[in-house]
Amino acid sequence: MNEKHYKEKLSKFVNHELAQTERQAIAEHILLCADCRNEHDQIKLGAALASQLQHVDAPESVWNKIENALDGKEKAQIYLIPQFLFFDSRGFVAMASLFIMFGLVAAIYFGLAENESSENVKNETLIQDAKAEISQVIPTPNETLANQNTTIQTAETNSAIQIPSNKNPNDLIQPQTTNSNVKISPKNIPMQRNEMTIAQTDLVSWNVETLAGMPKVGNFLGKEKISVGQFLETDANSRARVQVANIGNVEIAPNSRVQLVGTKSTEHRLSLERGVLQAKIFAPPRLFIVDTPSAVVVDLGCEYTLEVDAAGNSKLHVTSGFVALERGGRESIVPAGAMCLTKKGKGLGTPFSDDASAELQKAVQRFDFENGGSESVQTIIKQSNIYDTLTLWHLLSRTQKAERAQVFDALNSFVKLPNGATREGVLRLDKKMLTAWWKEIENVWFE
Repeated sequence: MNEKHYKEKLSKFVNHELAQTERQAIAEHILLCADCRNEHDQIKLGAALASQLQHVDAPESVWNKIENALDGKEKAQIYLIPQFLFFDSRGFVAMASLFIMFGLVAAIYFGLAENESSENVKNETLIQDAKAEISQVIPTPNETLANQNTTIQTAETNSAIQIPSNKNPNDLIQPQTTNSNVKISPKNIPMQRNEMTIAQTDLVSWNVETLAGMPKVGNFLGKEKISVGQFLETDANSRARVQVANIGNVEIAPNSRVQLVGTKSTEHRLSLERGVLQAKIFAPPRLFIVDTPSAVVVDLGCEYTLEVDAAGNSKLHVTSGFVALERGGRESIVPAGAMCLTKKGKGLGTPFSDDASAELQKAVQRFDFENGGSESVQTIIKQSNIYDTLTLWHLLSRTQKAERAQVFDALNSFVKLPNGATREGVLRLDKKMLTAWWKEIENVWFE
């Protein structure tokens, strides 16, 4: 069977350079094709890493050497560290300065190693100071601050802090600087957080709207922003809506606790420790992710409700689009109108229609989490109708050979095999044939 792949277009897909219709086709293909999905994830990771690179201009002395070489005045030689004649007076001073500088860096390193666990914030400041020393020899634009008085305004207190011109701003432990009068690169100011330490370049906030009561963000009630690493908690009388960057929103129900894990152009991530959230996301696949104690919920452009109980078990109900549940190398694809359960320590469940019979739902749970085995499979087959083909398709890869043949026959009675797929191929779990059959099931599902 000839299965079309889109590897040559995945880079444009990641960078939003394709038409909407083509993006939709590729998104559906990525959902089911492991090869293209792996390629997509690698390109996505590369784009994320590339976005962190800084542009640094070469020192003026390098350009002078190049110009002289082009004019034939001297041979072009470019070095990372300027070359000096050891016995030249200026060279001697420069070399001595370098040795002192590197000695300082070494002293900092070995001194910090003795007390690493309790000095994280202090370490960051010392390292930044060492970088400032090095920048005197190899200057970088982003690490050079003007020798002037700088006013920094904190987000929490709205108060101004005066920094004298002879002091390094790196000596301060600064909260958010969203209202600062002078823009200072987050890399130049170490951040301190109570909940977790994150890369400073990922420091952003999402808007929080109070819907009822008084939700708590960090240690503050009714706060209108949540930053990376912070928790949002609601009690029995409070609800909140969180704006997920510019791709949708998440409504947080009472008695819930969520954390903003990370947010950047290639991925936005929350963690739901307990409670209920309702997500409405309008974005390309795999851009919004929610971690739970028992699974990872990957949005594929949809609306869904996710519930996590006190034991860490979860229930997913999709009302629009698709969601993928992932854990330990296994994946459950849940379309609109379907549900899926997970159990902490026991992994993913098998998706089922939200209007499936009570007997079928109980049989699915016994099969997934209670070692129901063949008896549960027989009940599922007996109770199945055309909208339970979703469950049967997932069972193909989760049953043994004898039971798999029975599941195949039940599924084939509702949705015929597509051209190019064979019984033998499906029973040996040929990925291309399973993917082709899934597309036929999807067509039936959304009729």
